[in-house]
Amino acid sequence: MQVPESIELVIVKFDQQMEPLDTHTVQAALSSARTKLVEKTPSGDAWADLVAFALQAEQEDHLPWNTYFGPMGSWKYKDGDVSYSPDPRDITPDIVDHWEQRADNLKNPVMKARYADLVWDLSRKAAGRRANIRFAHIAIDSYLASVSDGRNADDHDDVEALKRALQLSTSIRDNDRTATAKGIMVERFHVEVGKDGWWIHLYETLTTNRKCDLTDDEKNGMIAGLEKLLARCTTEETLDPHSAERVASFLLPFYSSGEDFDSVKRVGIAVSEAFEKIASSGSRMQATAWLQSAADFARRAGETDRLNRLKVEREEAIRGSSSEMQSFSYSHEFKKSEVKEYVEAILDEANWQQSLFNIAAHFIVPKQELRHQAERAAETSPLMAAITMSVIADDHVAAKVGGDDDADGPLYRHADFSRQYNRLHLCKALEGAVERHRLSPQEIAAFMQRSSLFSNLPLLIAGVKAWLEGDYVKSIFVLVPQVEDAFRNVARSLGESVTKEKRGQSGWEVSMNLGDLLSMERVKAEVGEDIHFWIRAIFADARGMNLRNQIAHGLVGREAATYYNCEMVIHCMLILGAYKDVATACARRAEAMKGEAPASVAEEPSLGPEDFVSLEEDDLALAIELEEMRQE
Repeated sequence: MQVPESIELVIVKFDQQMEPLDTHTVQAALSSARTKLVEKTPSGDAWADLVAFALQAEQEDHLPWNTYFGPMGSWKYKDGDVSYSPDPRDITPDIVDHWEQRADNLKNPVMKARYADLVWDLSRKAAGRRANIRFAHIAIDSYLASVSDGRNADDHDDVEALKRALQLSTSIRDNDRTATAKGIMVERFHVEVGKDGWWIHLYETLTTNRKCDLTDDEKNGMIAGLEKLLARCTTEETLDPHSAERVASFLLPFYSSGEDFDSVKRVGIAVSEAFEKIASSGSRMQATAWLQSAADFARRAGETDRLNRLKVEREEAIRGSSSEMQSFSYSHEFKKSEVKEYVEAILDEANWQQSLFNIAAHFIVPKQELRHQAERAAETSPLMAAITMSVIADDHVAAKVGGDDDADGPLYRHADFSRQYNRLHLCKALEGAVERHRLSPQEIAAFMQRSSLFSNLPLLIAGVKAWLEGDYVKSIFVLVPQVEDAFRNVARSLGESVTKEKRGQSGWEVSMNLGDLLSMERVKAEVGEDIHFWIRAIFADARGMNLRNQIAHGLVGREAATYYNCEMVIHCMLILGAYKDVATACARRAEAMKGEAPASVAEEPSLGPEDFVSLEEDDLALAIELEEMRQE
């Protein structure tokens, strides 16, 4: 391999350097030298040394090879192909041969360790052969020398070199080198504890690598070091609850495994008290989080009385935090003529049932459409999309939205955005339907009962009548429980049990609530995922409005009985009155938008005939029922 002179000069310079060195500096210098050689030398000859320092360490969990050294990054194309930078698959046997020569000839332990380790780690994948074990020996000895001779640029590089030296020595079962690496690591651990530095990485490596054979004295010595660090973090003058929490995350498992519950209690209380102290000096919003940590450690300590007291303090902090919050809003203007035209497109000229159905089908947003909105928001505001948000109730955190374990979380927010944006249009559409067709409470309730899901038609009529008359308190508190009744009837019709054992009372049973019913897969399949999600988001999930649970548990007052909330409940009950046809309409909309760019919540939707499903059959039983109600 003909290495360009400028590349060789970089290698020689750093090999002779006695000052501390890091691999990123070498990479930057090689990259600069190679850039000047474009089209002047074969890329492989200039690339061999650059890739040696461009590859990143600790990449065992990453493709393409799951080796210790791997690419800095990767990206996926639309066709599914994946590219890597740098791509280790471009490494040739000649490059590995070159690395072997570097490992044998260089003197600087930082560079010598890198080349020897690359040979040991990548020979099988890149060159199709097993590396000579002497390269593992060279790598271990050079890593240790780089630490003992002070040749690494910072403490982090020292720790990484020690970790890799121990990993290599235990993997090849070299007991002498393992003992040497372990001894240096234990000694360095106490140094790092003294300055609260990189001790975590050393502790984790030593305690999780069983092949290093830590003695009881070494373990107990490390625990004593952590105890000193905990004491420093919980002392008034140097109080640092977050560091104390970090230390406790290692002390508590150690004491629990040894059944030393007195120490578990002592450590838990110490950290709990530390968080409680800073909670008293911060804002109420900060205290909300800190008191939660204090309560968590009180629970781990088994201190029930302390836990209950902290929970009460946290509830008070949450109530007080409302004054520290700010509201953010945006406005969107609609022309009166545009709203009128929009409503006219929804309402049927003569058929009142078709008008109500069109309202039911149009103002529900399919789940797939919400996903598109969430994906678009993640692309335009990636940082906001990555932040987990807390839903704060009056005195508690009701839910957390977002995160790796909450794929549907953002959909609840976008469903709420859609409902708010469509509020005016839904209001005018319902008003227009009532006025155009001169609808009575009985007719609207009868449409809701088309699906025969509701058990008590007179209650539906009473709730709708209250809505039409402006008695929103009566309307919402009468109608919301009927949604739960409807889903109970759905479950019954599918042969599902609608009762469950009463907690704490053996042999007693209680009726399932709406959340239980919505958790049934057969219920979800029956109403379709779009209606299922829409109902859950409004009535039975803390990430959404949670209206049923708020009302059922007495957590809301008169402020919940607004026209908007009532019309939203009316809309949901219209959906349930024709849920099979609404599900069909949602499926059509979701299918039509495949391959299209996701629509923004703030974009005014356009309507066409394809947005509606025609109600082809005239329900004779409904007409008879309406006539009987009019006669009554």
